[in-house]
Order: sequence, then structure tokens, then C-alpha cells
Amino acid sequence: MDERTVRAVLDTLPDVFYAFDADGSLVQWNDRLTTLTGYDDSEIEGMTPGDFIPEEDQETIFEAIDAVLADNQTETRQSALLTKDGEKIPFEFNARRVTDADGTVRGFVGTGRNLSKRRERERELRRQHDELKTFNRINELVREVIHALVSAAVREEVEQTVCDHLVGSDLYRFAWVGDYDVVENAIVPRATAGDDEGYHEVVGERVNDEWERPAETVYRTGESVVVRDISKEPALTADLRNDGVERGIRSGIAVPLSHGPTMYGVLVVYANRTDAFSEREADGFKALGKLVGFAINATESKKLLTAGSFVELEFDVADEDAVLVSLSRQTGGALVLKGTVPLSGGQFLYYVRTEGVTPEEVVEVAETLSAVDESHVVSSHSDAGLLVLTVSDSLVNLLVEIGAKVRTARAEHGEKHLVVEVSPDADIRTLLDSVRSSHPDVELIAKREVDRPVETRSDFRQSFASDLTSRQRAAFRAAYLAGYYDWPRKSTAEDIADTMGIAPATLHQHLRKAEGKLASAFFTDNRE
Repeated sequence: MDERTVRAVLDTLPDVFYAFDADGSLVQWNDRLTTLTGYDDSEIEGMTPGDFIPEEDQETIFEAIDAVLADNQTETRQSALLTKDGEKIPFEFNARRVTDADGTVRGFVGTGRNLSKRRERERELRRQHDELKTFNRINELVREVIHALVSAAVREEVEQTVCDHLVGSDLYRFAWVGDYDVVENAIVPRATAGDDEGYHEVVGERVNDEWERPAETVYRTGESVVVRDISKEPALTADLRNDGVERGIRSGIAVPLSHGPTMYGVLVVYANRTDAFSEREADGFKALGKLVGFAINATESKKLLTAGSFVELEFDVADEDAVLVSLSRQTGGALVLKGTVPLSGGQFLYYVRTEGVTPEEVVEVAETLSAVDESHVVSSHSDAGLLVLTVSDSLVNLLVEIGAKVRTARAEHGEKHLVVEVSPDADIRTLLDSVRSSHPDVELIAKREVDRPVETRSDFRQSFASDLTSRQRAAFRAAYLAGYYDWPRKSTAEDIADTMGIAPATLHQHLRKAEGKLASAFFTDNRE
């Protein structure tokens, strides 16, 4: 086989081929070597192994060459291949010595395989492994936060708990929760944890008419903002990028704390590592933001139920999208909301009393409204009655979702008068913003603080007992003691009636009236 044929064969190899003589000079090679190193054939001829190997790898490679020349064994080593431009390409080299017929060592030959793609795959696998490990830690952290939030009694405790747990995990450098302050006209911190060397304060001081901090963007849009690398983030000013890097802060995320349509604030978290908030981690934080929003909403609702006083708000509503407003305008009657019952999926049952119009007429119109999923008549007499609507989107739904209690609602002639209760320290501005974002034709006409009468458990029992007749009380107590209300029942109505010496129908009548009075005492507002 002539030299030209050998060279053609060598040039078909996907790997680098080389042959050095006993003096260490390159005597044969293929095109892969010249292509990768950038040398042409005239430059590369006679070069030594050390010319292709960076200084930090030469000791390892020279030891392998000595071993190859000393013994008829193949040696494999990993090193960088140094190009003409100084680039270092990861390689794996194999070499074996060459001898003539009498055993004289003539040099060594070998191949080199480019490891760039393998290293890239290995880095990607390590990155995915690290990301999955971090993501699992985040999931565990979220579970810890959920567990901690269960016992949080007030909003301040919810916010501080979240910050403390995030920073306590060692995954994050600093966390703060902020909300809009009317006086400052800015997002101000309500809870913090960790040490960012004052970076969040520096960011707040740089806000102006031309630049909006990420927390304010989140509050305005309701969408999360992720900064994967502070040093390269174009949304930050050059000074803020430098300030962050100097403090060791490399990335950050800001997520809304919301429940339904209500924005309760913003959670901002800083990390010491770049890309700390991958797409999956960011999704986890979005879910955490909703969870915290729900917890805040729950504490606000609980506060409303237990507070010694509350704030009463009166609204006039002319918004055509409000269900009762639309129904009253189209039917010409008056509609009074008796009460609501929450269902799964965000739906509510509306129990509505009609005046001046039959419930059948209202049902007929209700079936044309997109917000009403179902409707049917409960009772009807003359031009009045009771109906129930299954509603998926309305003003009342919205108010309940943001922690308010709808006390009365009456719609007539296309206008509705609404009275709601909120806790004394509720953010009225946030409530109004949430309402007007979807129902702009809502006007607040009155606001007053009302003291709530304190009723103990004993007071409730005495009031209820005094409302029962002696026979109703006796039948109710006998049924309770006999296990009639247990599951499964320990006694039937017939057994209890026989014990009391009365007819089963009479017992049922006493129980039904007692149960009705108990339900009325529990569900009826004593101020109505």
C-alpha cells in the first residue's frame, strides 16, 4: 500500500492520528489534527508532543510516553489539546510504541478523541442532577412551609414564617415580603430574613420615573420576575448589577402573593448562585406565592370572625356583569340574596328571594347569563318565591374570595345595594382595587366601624334552649343521648318514640322544629 493510500485511509478516521519518531518529532498525521489545531502541514511537521499539550498536563503525558517507549503496552491518558490559537480542547489520547524487525524502538503512534461533546453531556447530566436535587429540596421546603403556615394566626406571622424558612434552608441568601404603601407610594418590606447587606434597600432607593424595580413590576402585572444572573441582567441598571455582585448576590426572583383576584404583596428572594431559579424552581415559587396568598386570606377571614369589631362597607353597584343587577334589570323585580354556599371549583350557590316577580321568570332569564351555570326554583307563590343559582363568576364570589363577608345584597331596577364586613385592619384600598379591576361600576358609599356583641358558648346554648318548647327540648335531647345523630345510628326514630311513649310522627315533628331552630341560630346574623 503506497503512502498516498495510507494517508487517504488515515484521513477518513473520525479521530486524530499521529506518529512520532524516537526523537519525539511528528512524522505522520491526518487531516483531523491540522483541522483542529489550526496548523498547516508545513508548520506541524517536526513538532513535538509538548507543542500540543498545555503545561499543566505535560507531566502526565510525558510519563505516559516514557511508559509506552519502555514497554509494549498501550497507554491512555486524558489531556487538553493545545491549538495554534491557544485554545484547549479536552482529549483522550492512546499510544503504542513502534519497533522494527530487530526490536529497535522507532517511535510511537496513536489516536486522540475529542471529548468536548462527552464533557458537555457530562456537564448537562451534572446540571440536571443538581437541579433535580435542588428541586427536591425546594419541594421539601414548600412542605415545611405549608406545615408551618397551618399554625400561623395572623398575616404578619405568615409572612415572617415564609421568609425564615426560605433563608433557613441554606438555599437562599435573603428573602423579604413587601406590600404597597400608600404614604410611601412604593412597595415596602413587611417581613425580612437573612442578610443581603442592604441590597434590597439600595434597589428601592434607585426607583425613579424611568426605572421600575422588579417587585413593583410584579405588583403591577401579577406576573413573576426572574433574574438568573444579576451581573448580566439588562432590566437592572449598571450600578445595581455591580452592587449586587459586590455583595455576592447572583440571582433573584419576585413572585406575587395572591389569592383569587386579590394581591396581598410580593415575595422577593435572593441567592448566592447564578441560575438559582430555573424554570421548574420558578414554577415552585409561583405555587408558593399562591399558597401564601391563600394563607393570608385565611388569617384575614379568621380575624373577621373573631374580632370584637369589624368594618362595614356599603356599595352601590350598577355593573351589568353583576348577576343580581342584570337579573333585576331584565325581570323588573327585586332580588334579595339570602345567603351563599361555596362549592368546589370556585362556584357558589346563591339562594335568592324574589319580590314582584316569580322565581320561574328569574330562572328563565338566568339561563341566558354566562356567569350562571345552573338555576332552579325552590319555592313559588304568586309573584314571589325562592330560587337557587349556581354561579361561577360574580361580584359576590369576588368579595368572598378576598376575605369579606357579604351581609346583605338587594338588587332592584338594575342597581344593587351591597353591605359587606371586613376585619378592622383590612386594606380597603387593595379590596377596592380588586373589586374595580373586574367591576368598575362599583361605588363605595359608606364605611363605618361596628362593635360586635360578644356571645360566649354558654350564651349561645342558653339562647337556643330558651327558643325551644319543653317537648322539643326533651325530644332533641333524647335523640342525642340515644345515638340518633351518630353514624351509624344507634337508635331509630321509632325506638326513641316508643321509649318516650309518643308516636313516631310526633317525634319527627319535634326534631325537625328543633333542628330548624338550631340551624337558624347558627346561620342567621343576629343583627338582621
